[in-house]
Amino acid sequence: MIRVNRKRTVSPATPSEPQQIKLLPLDLQMMFAQYIQQGLLYQIPGSNFSSQVDLLAETLSRMLVKFYPLARRLTTSPVDGGIYILCNDSDVDFIEAMAGELSIADLIVTQLKDGVSVCCTVNHAVADGTSFWNFFNSWAELCRTNETKISANPTYNRYLLDRDGSAVRLGLDPNGQIPRFCPPLLRVKMFHFSAHTIKRLKERANRDSPVTVSSFQALCGHLWQAVTRARGLGPDETATFQLSVNCRPRLIPPLPESYFGNAVQAIFVTSTAGELNRLPLSFPAGLLNSLIGGQRDGAIRESIGKWVKEPVVYKFEELVKNVLMVGSSPRFEIYENDFGWGGPVALRCGTNNHFDGMVSAFPSREGGGSVEFEICLLPPTMNALEIDQDFICPLH
Repeated sequence: MIRVNRKRTVSPATPSEPQQIKLLPLDLQMMFAQYIQQGLLYQIPGSNFSSQVDLLAETLSRMLVKFYPLARRLTTSPVDGGIYILCNDSDVDFIEAMAGELSIADLIVTQLKDGVSVCCTVNHAVADGTSFWNFFNSWAELCRTNETKISANPTYNRYLLDRDGSAVRLGLDPNGQIPRFCPPLLRVKMFHFSAHTIKRLKERANRDSPVTVSSFQALCGHLWQAVTRARGLGPDETATFQLSVNCRPRLIPPLPESYFGNAVQAIFVTSTAGELNRLPLSFPAGLLNSLIGGQRDGAIRESIGKWVKEPVVYKFEELVKNVLMVGSSPRFEIYENDFGWGGPVALRCGTNNHFDGMVSAFPSREGGGSVEFEICLLPPTMNALEIDQDFICPLH
C-alpha cells in the first residue's frame, strides 16, 4: 500500500569545521533507545507536490548547516574510550513515499490521496524531544518563509553539563549492533483531554491536597489510577510511574532551551495498586508533585555523578513490571509547524520505543491547554481502559 517514489541523500549546504562533540551521561543513557520517530499530517498542499518536496529537501540542506550533528556519525575514541559525534559532513536520508489509496484518517505516510505527512527520525543519543522539535520548528519556518538567513541558533556548549570534561567508557563493541527491543503485541491509541476536563481534574486533585498540584500532575495522576485499574492489579502489587523531566530550566545556571542534545532525566515513584485504587486523585498527583519538585540542580548533578561511577545504558526489556512511563511534553510547539501549507491536522509517532506502559504527551490541536496522550498497552489492558468511564469521562 506504500510505494517509495524516490530515496536520496541530503548534505549540508556548506561544509562545517571538522570537530567532535562528546556524548555526555544524559546522552549515553539513551544509547539503546530506538530512534525518535515523529511526524505531522497536513491537508494536501496543492497539485505540484514534486516541487514542494524539492523545497523540503533544499531547506533541509540549509538546516543541516546549523543543526550539523544530525548529519554526522557516532564514533568511539581510541584515546579516551568516549563516544563522540564525528562532524564529518555526512548525508541524511530523504525518502519520498506514496500511499495514494489511503486518506489522512488512515494516518499513513508520506503522500496520501488527501494529505501529506512530514516525518523525521533521529538517534535518541544525539537529541531529546526538545532538540527534535526545535529542529522541526526551525525547518518549517525556513520552508515557509524561504529566508536567506536561518533564525535558529542551537547551542552545543557542553560545559554546563560537563564541568569535569572526562569521558565515560561504556565498554560497547564499536563494531556491534545496538540491540533492538521487540515488544509483545500492543495496542496504541490517542486519548484527548480538553482544557475544561484538565481544569476540573486539577480542582479535584487540589481539593484535599496539602500541596498545590499542577494541571499536568493532576492529569498524570488520573492516568496512573486508570491504567492501574485497567491492569487489574492486586492491592499489594506495586505500580511505578516514570517521567522524563527537562533539566534545562532546573540547572544553575539554566541551560538555554536551544541546547542541542539530551537534557532530560528519567525519575520515578512507586505506590501500591491498593493505594492508587482507594485514595483520591490528590494522592497520586501529590506523589508526582513531590517527585518533580525534587528535581533541582543539586539532585540532577548528584544523579549524573552516581551514573558516571557506575554507568548503565537503559534497556526497555529491563523496565520494572507495571510501569507507566510518560515522555515527550505538552509544551512542545507542534501545531505551529507551517511549511507553507497551513498548520498540521494531527501528530503521529512511529512504532519505535513502544512498550507496555509507554505514554507520549503532546499538546492538542485545539490548544488552550488541552492535551493528547498516545498510550501503548497490552490489548486486554487497553480494552479495559477504553470502557473505563471514570477515565474517559472523569467529570460525570
